[in-house]
Amino acid sequence: MTTSGLIKPVLLIRPDHNQNDAAALKNAGLSVLVDPYLIIHPSEDDAPARRLFETLKTAGEGDWLAITSPRTMPNWAQIVGEKLYDVLDSARVRGLKVAAVGQRSASGLNADVIGNRDGTALAEMMIAENETARALIPQSAIARKELGEVLESAGWQVDKAPVYETSIIAGEPISAGAVRCGNISSVLLRSPSAVEALCKLTGAGATKIKAFAVGPTTQAAAKEAGLDVVDVELGNATSVAKTIAAELKKPAFEFKGIPDSDQLPAYHPMLTGLTSESALIRNYRGNRTARPAVWFMRQAGRSLPEYRALREGTDMLESCLDPELAAEITLQPVRRHGLDAAILFSDIVVPARLAGLPVHIEPGVGPVCDTPIRSAEDVAALKELTPEQVEPVSRAAQIAVGELNTTPLIGFAGAPFTVASYLIEGKPSRNLPLTRKMMSEDPETWHRLLDWVARCTVTFLREQAKAGASALQLFDSWAGRLAPHEYREFSKPHSAQVLKGVADLGLPRVHFGTQTRDLLVDMYEAGADVVGVSHDIGLDEASKLFDNSVPLQGNINPVLLAGSWPQLSAEAADVIERGKRAPGHVVNLGHGVDKNTDPRVLTRLVEFIHGRQS
Repeated sequence: MTTSGLIKPVLLIRPDHNQNDAAALKNAGLSVLVDPYLIIHPSEDDAPARRLFETLKTAGEGDWLAITSPRTMPNWAQIVGEKLYDVLDSARVRGLKVAAVGQRSASGLNADVIGNRDGTALAEMMIAENETARALIPQSAIARKELGEVLESAGWQVDKAPVYETSIIAGEPISAGAVRCGNISSVLLRSPSAVEALCKLTGAGATKIKAFAVGPTTQAAAKEAGLDVVDVELGNATSVAKTIAAELKKPAFEFKGIPDSDQLPAYHPMLTGLTSESALIRNYRGNRTARPAVWFMRQAGRSLPEYRALREGTDMLESCLDPELAAEITLQPVRRHGLDAAILFSDIVVPARLAGLPVHIEPGVGPVCDTPIRSAEDVAALKELTPEQVEPVSRAAQIAVGELNTTPLIGFAGAPFTVASYLIEGKPSRNLPLTRKMMSEDPETWHRLLDWVARCTVTFLREQAKAGASALQLFDSWAGRLAPHEYREFSKPHSAQVLKGVADLGLPRVHFGTQTRDLLVDMYEAGADVVGVSHDIGLDEASKLFDNSVPLQGNINPVLLAGSWPQLSAEAADVIERGKRAPGHVVNLGHGVDKNTDPRVLTRLVEFIHGRQS
């Protein structure tokens, strides 16, 4: 499976039968998010359905049974029992005829008439067969009236009964925030009830996305609701998917907002094929490899004795900005452990340092900003980061890429929320009080600050990409400190700005945060191709959130690196097994390598992982 990285997901909200649409859309090169907004159940008041069943028992010559949905017969049978089908067979012997809207409604009924449009068209076909007759119509409680009205106007006797109901789910669906933020490209609507559910559960957000409405009745309901409707003819899942793909792949639907005109150079390893077929990239693209791919966050750093020797006496950020030194540190863990990727040695506050802010890494403390950003005036004084200022970092990437050959380099940056929290607090903070103060009391300044961080981050990542990085990862270390509604309002739009800003490069984009089990769908919806998963949720459970359609990365508990080998190897094997639910899986930790980790454990772990079947 290949998932498009340039088009936001198509939302499927039907209560059932989403799998065919999902498969067809994926085959058409689109990503999909399945999130039912409706549930189907037999009518609570079952008396009309039972009365219609009694009528069916005596029906025969001159009578018709009209079925407008594949849900009709199963739900009617739940009310009156499986004997419904025997009674129908007997009525057919007596001369009853069956009419149905669409092949799926007609399935198993040996229908005499099958319409391909709507109730009106079906009624006209039935009238063409019999000038006058009687029609039995089991239907939805909210079925449109045209079928019965057209028949009655032609002199037919019509007996109708609701046999099933479509109800809107309780609570907010996981995709509602994405719809409201515009992080869903479109929604596929196949019924008026789906239109009603979309509008009720997403409010004004429903008007921000394209509504692909299938069939005249759904199209009429969607237009009446004020949605941005694209008419889709009734047809099978493949034909519907082709229509949607043709519309979404028009330029207006592609990610825009490119900050410069430079694309990847012709000699980039992803364009020459040097890294494009590597195990890492294939899994990032959703093409699982037989041997698992593995790398570790913080693999380049304090756990390696060669790193400590090389960096002795050199400040952390100065090490990041020394191209030869940073490149060598980047390469060290790949040489030692045989990993499937290198990640550029840098720090999330490097872009702020390059843009002129007085930030440094204080040993034992972490990132420190000597003049915190806490007012609108502070934000207004910030300078833009230029590609020229990123030259030390891009040069380090070039040197590393030159040594890595077929092993991909991953470029990385901190997500706007996490970086901004350091700039506001002035140093690491567990509860982020000053950050929360700005979010709640001065949201305009907050968003302006994160907009600046996002612009700097896009420039920082693009320069790494042009220097040879084959994939890009956005780290949102503190995202898990936000409730889902806070994340959607204060963080997600700016992470989306970053991921959108590098989308045109065509490189896989990984989005990772710690303690983010409740944010994973939002993090994907922000524009990621791959979701990095912390160790607070199993990979099988995480994959289920995406209908097993999104590549994942993670998520061995890093605490176990200091434990026994049986514990660690069992954990690794379990992670690999759970990761099989996803179309692609890159093994990693649920967080970074601890400085006290024995590097021999990492080497042994890599060998163990490479010996497993993905």
